[in-house]
Amino acid sequence: MKGGDHLRKMILSFGLVLAMLATTAFGAAQKMTCRATGKTMDQCCCELKAGKFYCKLAKKTYDKCCCDMK
Repeated sequence: MKGGDHLRKMILSFGLVLAMLATTAFGAAQKMTCRATGKTMDQCCCELKAGKFYCKLAKKTYDKCCCDMK
C-alpha cells in the first residue's frame, strides 16, 4: 500500500504544477494596455466616476475605457 500512496502524491504534485503553469500562462495573456499612456499592466487603469471612465494613469476622463486586452 505504501507504493500507492507515493504514486498518488506524485500525481497530485504533478497536477498542482500543471495548474500553476496554466494559471501563469492565462494570467500573462490577460494583460491590459492603456491607450492614453501606452503602459501595459495587469489590471485596467480606468474606474467609473460620475458615469465616465477616469484613467488613473493619465488623470483624465473618457467616454469609453482607455484599456485594451492583450
